[in-house]
Parts: sequence; C-alpha cells; structure tokens
Amino acid sequence: MTTRENVVTSRLSKLMLNNAASGSGGVGGGGGGSAALQSPTSPGEQSQSELNQLKRDADPQFSRFADYFVICGLDLDTGLEPDRFAGDNLHCSPLDRAYKSKPLAHYPENVAWNPFDAHGICMLSLPQGLRFRTQKHNIEPRFHSFATTREDGKRCYGFSLVFYEEIRNRNICGAIHTLQSMFITELSNGQQTHSLTRVKQDGPVSRSLPRHFKVAGQAPQSAQSYYDINKDKLYVAKSISLICQAPYAFAAQMFLKNLYRCLPRQPGAGISLESYVYNILYEVMLPQPGKSIRVYLPPTEPHLPAIALILQRPLLATELPLLDFPLRLLFKYLGVECVIQLLTCVLLENQVLLRSTDYQRLMIVGECITSLLFPFVWPHVYAPILPAALHHFLDAPVPFVMGLHAECEAAHKIGSEAALCFVDIDKKHIQLPEELPVFPHKLDFMAEIGSVLDKFEVERDRDQEPSLRNGRASGGLGGGVGSAGSSGGGGPDAMISSCTLPTGLQAARRSKERFQQLQETVYTLSGSGSPGGGVVDYQPLIAHPSRIDHVPRIADFLRRKGGIRGTASPVGSPTVSLSSSPVGIYQDVDAVDATMPRRAEKQKLNPVDQYYQDLRINNSLREIFLNRFVHMFHAYEYFVIYPNQARDDWISNRETLQNFDKSSFLSDQPEHHRAFLSRFLESQMFATLIDNKILAMWEPQPDEQLLLFDQRVKLLRRRHGENMIAASSYEPCVVSQDSQQGFEKRLNCIDIEVTPPSEILSNRAAYFRSFPLLEKGVLNQECASSSSPADHHPAP
Repeated sequence: MTTRENVVTSRLSKLMLNNAASGSGGVGGGGGGSAALQSPTSPGEQSQSELNQLKRDADPQFSRFADYFVICGLDLDTGLEPDRFAGDNLHCSPLDRAYKSKPLAHYPENVAWNPFDAHGICMLSLPQGLRFRTQKHNIEPRFHSFATTREDGKRCYGFSLVFYEEIRNRNICGAIHTLQSMFITELSNGQQTHSLTRVKQDGPVSRSLPRHFKVAGQAPQSAQSYYDINKDKLYVAKSISLICQAPYAFAAQMFLKNLYRCLPRQPGAGISLESYVYNILYEVMLPQPGKSIRVYLPPTEPHLPAIALILQRPLLATELPLLDFPLRLLFKYLGVECVIQLLTCVLLENQVLLRSTDYQRLMIVGECITSLLFPFVWPHVYAPILPAALHHFLDAPVPFVMGLHAECEAAHKIGSEAALCFVDIDKKHIQLPEELPVFPHKLDFMAEIGSVLDKFEVERDRDQEPSLRNGRASGGLGGGVGSAGSSGGGGPDAMISSCTLPTGLQAARRSKERFQQLQETVYTLSGSGSPGGGVVDYQPLIAHPSRIDHVPRIADFLRRKGGIRGTASPVGSPTVSLSSSPVGIYQDVDAVDATMPRRAEKQKLNPVDQYYQDLRINNSLREIFLNRFVHMFHAYEYFVIYPNQARDDWISNRETLQNFDKSSFLSDQPEHHRAFLSRFLESQMFATLIDNKILAMWEPQPDEQLLLFDQRVKLLRRRHGENMIAASSYEPCVVSQDSQQGFEKRLNCIDIEVTPPSEILSNRAAYFRSFPLLEKGVLNQECASSSSPADHHPAP
C-alpha cells in the first residue's frame, strides 16, 4: 500500500471510529457474575462453579457478544441543530433536511478494548442524520448493519434499528412549522433556485401549499414534505444499536427488532427492557471456534417466552471463517453473472461504488463480496455505508469499496467515472471499468454456482445463467459474456449440444418451459442413429444429485403411455427405445408437461430456520469460490522466491525484493486466463498472501487463512498428483460436504447454553409512550441478576 493510500485510509478510519482515548471504568472479565451458563451435551451435570470459571477464564474482549447498547436521537435540551456534515440543504423542505443527532445514552460507559466513539457511532447508526416525518410517510422501523475499520485493520461491527416516535414537544413542532413557513415564503419570492419540487405550469395543484404553488408530476412525494401543524402528527427518528466485535448479524437484528416490540405500551406481563439489554451485554458469550451456544433473545410480544437461537463458530483449522450475512440475498439482489463481474472488479482492486435505497442491502453486498475473496483479504478502504460527512473520500485516488444511499447526490454524479465499478443494487445494474478481463472458466463457474442455488431453491434472475451438463457449462449469455473463460462455452445451442434428438423433438427443444422440466437428465443417442430406431440413455445430472428420482418417473410415464418400449433399467441408467413416430414422441413430451405433478409450493421457513438454512447456503457457495482459487493457484508454492536472509533483514527490504516468479507462473497458465491473472498478480491482496507465505518460515503460528488455503491445495494435489502444474479442465468443488457436517454437528450438539433473560429491576415501569433511557445503575457494570448457584440448573 502506498504512503498516499495509507494516509487516506488512516483519515477515514479516524473519522469513522475514534480510538484515541482509552477511558476508565472498563468492564472486567472476572467476578463470577450472573452469566448462567449450562452445558446440555456434556456428560453428567456440570456444576455452576465450573461454568462461572469458564467465564472468568475467557477474555471479555473476545467472548462478549456486544460491547455497547446505544440510543441515538434528538436531544431536547439542545433542540434543533442543522447537520453541518450533510452540506447545504436549505433548498429542501424542513422535513427533507438532516439535523444533528446525538447519543442519548450508551451502556456501559466505556470498555477498555473498544473506547466509545460518540460521533462515529451516531453517524453510522443514523446515516441520514436526524429526520422528521409525518403520518403521511412510511415510518416503519428499518434495520441496518454497519462496519468500521480501525487503524490496526480490525473491523468493528454495528447493528442499528431506526424507528420514528411522535414529537409532543410544542417547541420542536413550532420550530419545524416556522422553518417551513420561511422556506415557502422564500420559495414564493423566487429566492430559492431549488425546492422540494420544481414549479411547473402543467403540474397538479397541491391544496396543502399556497394556491399559486404547484407540484411537479414527477415528484409524487412533494405533498408529504409539507407539515401542517394543525392536522399532522410530527415524528422524529431514533435508533437503538449494538456495537459488537463479531458480526452475528441475524442475532443482533432479532434482538433489536424484538426489543422494540417488547417496549411496554400498556400495562401487562413481561420483563423490563433493562433485563434484555443486561443479558445481551453481560450474559451472552460468543462461541469458541468449533463450538456452539444457545442464547435467548427477546420475543415478538412482551408476554411471550424468549426465543432460542443457536450461535456457532467454524473451526478455523478446517473451515472457512464466520459469515453471518446471507449470500442467498447477494445472488437474489444481483444475479450470478453480476456477482462474478463484481468479484472480478474487487479482485483487481478497482474502485467499487455500491448504490441502493436500503442501507442493509449495501452492507450485505459489501460483506458478502469481500468474504468471497478468501483466502485473500481486502486491504484498502472499506465503507459499505458511507455517511454524508465522508463523501469527499470518493475523490481519493485509491482502491475502495464504498456504499451510498440512492438519495445522495454523489451517487448520481460519480456513476459516470470510466475507471469505476458502479453497482446499482436495486436495478440489478453494473457499470464495469474499461478493459475488464474475463474471470477464468467464467461460464463453468457460473453454472456450478447456479446448481447450488437451484439445490437450495434460491429465487433469482436466471436470464443470463448457463446450464451445467455433466459437469460442463454450456449456454449462450447475453450482455457481453464471452466464452473465453469457459472450457465448455458455446453458442445458444451449446446448452443441449450433447443431445441428439429425433426430429419431432426439435420444437420441444425450443420450448424453454418444457426443457426446464426435463433438464434433470442428459440425452445421448446411440445405436443406428435413425430417428425411429435410436436408443436413449438417461444419465442423471451430476450437478443435481438430489433430483435423480425424476428420471424413473419420466421414463415410467412414457412407458405407460406407449412412448417407450422395453424394460426399465436400474435408477440413473435406464436404456429404452423411443416410439418410431416423431409426432408421437412430441405428443408424449406435451403429455409430460400436462400431467406430471407440479412441484408443491415451497414452504416458507420461520426466521430462525431460514437463518440456519442461509448458513448452509453460505458454506456451499463459499466452498465453490475457495475451490476456484485453489485450482487457480494450486502450484503457487513452486514460484515463491524464498529469501536467504534473516527475518528482520527481509522485512526491511521486502518492498525492493521480488517474492514471486510471475512470468514463469503465467507461462504455465492457459493463454485466455492470462489477462486476468497477470493483473491479479500485481494486486496488494496477492502480494500479502505471498508475504504471509514467506513469513510462515519464521512465525510459530502462521496466518490461519493461509494454513487453510494450503491445506486445500494439498488435498487437490493428493487427488491429482504432486507434480500437477496446471489444471487442464474445470473441476467442481467436491469438499463442501465435509465442512457441512461440522456445521450440522454444532447445530445438533450444543456445547453451552445461556439461561433466558430474567428480571433485574425491583420495580419496572408499567408502560412507555416512547423508547426510554435505561437504568444506568444496572447496565454500567456486571452485576448479579441471579448470582446464587441455586438459581441455575443444568439443561437436560
């Protein structure tokens, strides 16, 4: 990384998360508090003292689920203040302007390993600033995640729920009304060059505005931007957030959403908000690598019991690192081809700008695409949610991955940059940099990904996807997708190039719907080759092993209809004869379409089960991406230039040393892959991997990601021979099932269980009209909600 790039990255990190101060009052990890932990799967009963000892031995920096619970919003003591970081917004209606938000409270006051950054956390918890709304707006709560990168390169994650509460303070309502009156007066006098809408002669007249003021037809939300103090209710944004070291996004989302639902708005059963917050801050532990833990989160209604959720962490020695954000949504938002194009841009360290109306979509795409880089790590500026205060970083001449809300003006201005990868998530559109090389084996890669998405029935745009036939990709792709990166690429008919069908089935081949119903099999014609006397061998698709049962069903149906003569063969390889009439065969295909039972509508999973299913999808897809890098660089060790000097001397001179024989490595690669590989070998990501490989000679504990990558390379060589230099053809992933078994074991055999939240207040309020500030006395330090060992019982 260049000096200039280091300066930019450092400035961004300082603005987004302040780590300068280290306050007192940190939360210690000792003191046998109330972390009621139970071990349901250990043999016999584990005593409470042993469980308390487990917590005392754990470093709280790495064992606690959350560091802070934060409430941000309008400070009534200071009143309305314009958000100076949002720029000049006087041309907007007061309801469209951003005002300054402040942290109203955070618990605990401070933790030693993660000093509280009031400005950075508030800026990302409410990235649009403090906004006002009326009942005419959509004021449903919205959840989003965010990430900050510290100066030491470590990421810190935040999770925020933004909701709107009614303003009953007459001074605030009067201030908004006064600002709006001034805005309309200036607008009417022509002193504003912009307005909440432009005045047009043919626009509809709004009765909420002066008679001569007209609303443009292309701005339907204009009337919403007017506040009538006598008729409208005024609402203001507020957020509740968790600041965490580990990105367990689903658990954080469920906690915040259900905590908001558990806010008592009328007297009734339930426990205090403080009890839920105390539980997540002090009692919930993170699982250790290779382990799982059952936690209890707030219910959807105050009177209901807590919701059980299993958190698990992969074993780093053999499994990919934790990814809690769903790759299912990445492919649903963008489609397979767009994801591969975006991955190519990130691998080549282009500037990447994401755009969406949903902050959570920005975060999902950013987190998922960077996780697919494994074993490589994105080393540059990373801000999947870029607040308005940091928009000037878009001008930085360094690689970055940043996300902008669609309402930001910068998101429209920068989209025309030629060297930028610009992704409009909502429109599923990607603007690529000029002369972007094709990812190696692109069509085969896309087809393998599509087969996994099909297995899990992931909904997505399939228009540009190739098919997988006997492990080879085929099919025409529009939008500039070439066949250079595929070993099996071809024209539009390549999808069924392995099929030699009787003449009467040519029309059926052109029917996309019928073909999709029969795409579970591959037809290869043998025998005399005549249309009436050929023999069809049904081979199950290796990409869809779960669908082999379709083959005998189709064969049996045609046999009963008289379209097949002969006896059935074993499942997966029946050999049958087709009717001599091409027309009759075509009619049989129609009959299959008409009478084959339709697949039952997919049953919708509950949120917890969908979360577990998303983790399975994540594992399967990530193994495919890792498999590509393993095949691409399975011989990289042969080209590493190891130093013949001491560690310190090498470190001081490594910027001037050649650590990898790039020219020799490229000479062994297929020619149509060299365009991509030659550029990737120059990236900071690849250089870091090679540096870690060399440092492993001296380090007692080498980089964990490198160890896993090297382990997978050894497995590949074991299958193909140690002297394997270049992969001759595309080979799908074959090891995902092994890592999947580890996940299923953790899901079914829980190592530790945390008791559900229990009441920690002697007297709790009956109800609230808005989300309140919580009791500091019980949340600023670890206390004993139920410290007596007699209160805890091992789980069955």
